[in-house]
Amino acid sequence: MIYTDTDKMTPESKLILAIAKGVVCNQNNKAASLIKNNNIDWARLKEGLAYHGLVCFAYLSLKNQLSLLPQDLVSVLEATYYYHLRHSAYLEHEFLNLYTAFEDKNILLIPIKGVALLEDLYADFPIRPSTDIDVLVKEEDVGQGAKILEDLGFKKELEGLKESYWRKKQYHLVFMKKERSSSSLIAELHWDLDYRRKRRQLLPNIFKRLREFTIQNKKVKLLSVEDTFFSLALHQRRFGNVLALRDACDIARLLNKYALTFDWNYVLEASQKAKVCATIFFSLCQINLLLEFKIPQFVWKKLNVPAWKRKLIQRFIKKNTFLGDQVRQTKNLYLKTHFLLYDSLWEPIDYILNIPPEQFAKFYGLQCYTNKADLFYNNRMFYIPLKTIVSLFPKRIKR
Repeated sequence: MIYTDTDKMTPESKLILAIAKGVVCNQNNKAASLIKNNNIDWARLKEGLAYHGLVCFAYLSLKNQLSLLPQDLVSVLEATYYYHLRHSAYLEHEFLNLYTAFEDKNILLIPIKGVALLEDLYADFPIRPSTDIDVLVKEEDVGQGAKILEDLGFKKELEGLKESYWRKKQYHLVFMKKERSSSSLIAELHWDLDYRRKRRQLLPNIFKRLREFTIQNKKVKLLSVEDTFFSLALHQRRFGNVLALRDACDIARLLNKYALTFDWNYVLEASQKAKVCATIFFSLCQINLLLEFKIPQFVWKKLNVPAWKRKLIQRFIKKNTFLGDQVRQTKNLYLKTHFLLYDSLWEPIDYILNIPPEQFAKFYGLQCYTNKADLFYNNRMFYIPLKTIVSLFPKRIKR
């Protein structure tokens, strides 16, 4: 199922893909040859690297060919690389401060996503882009965890929404802390990895499967390798760059590092129980098609994703990963994946039918708790299809 038809790809897309493969296997020879043998549109390359979260990795991949690049692009790559080098160390340091504060109160704090991957998966690339600190606590510890963060100078960022919405309809709270440099440190306090569906807990044994890991000489608890995989795959369900290659690199590096011990049986059984087989298939399909990462044949079979959905997912990834205008198409791509990432046809439809008013307003750029937002929300069965149809036609550029 590996995607080998690169003839139709632009030189920029081929180079971005080569850089992503280099992140996974630490080989950058192909990226270098692509620069020498192709007429690269540098502006388009820069845009694509930003969308895929690979700008700082590009600096390492192309460091021996920087003389072939425009100077302004070299400056961007270099500045981004050193920014993330410093920022990653900063986030890691701040996480350890949080960990100690929670530890003093006997509250278990688990790093997830970005900060959890730095030492585990990116020790040789300590530049994995991340904007905030994502942490996980048991649901019964959310209140006390929030108080600890507030005592440390963080404030809840509710985005003008009611706190009851975040607690009942979401799975994390956002906290912000103003720093001396006028920037803000952001921490997301999670109590789950995804939205609850009909009170169904996704991974009921997640806190029983923790492993011990050392970050800067400090012993901390991490999710098991398999539950880390789930946290990365389930992230695709969130609104954003659903096809970003940085996220695919995370999963490929995880499976690479732990290939000999990875418990596929646990993943398959948990996927079936939680009904997230389509989501897992999507993530595995990405790294298989694009990064040429081999997945055991029995995994494809036991995921039991219908043939028609497998084909739609493969086609979606091939067609849209290097679309060229992903930023403009973010909402359209998210809506399309929304119907691909669930095991049943009814579940995504049911979610749209019962979408919280706050989430509806946020998605369509409406001000929450206003008469206008309420009007559109109450007529969402007409509003959503209309907005979707309108978005399919590009706006005319005024001359």
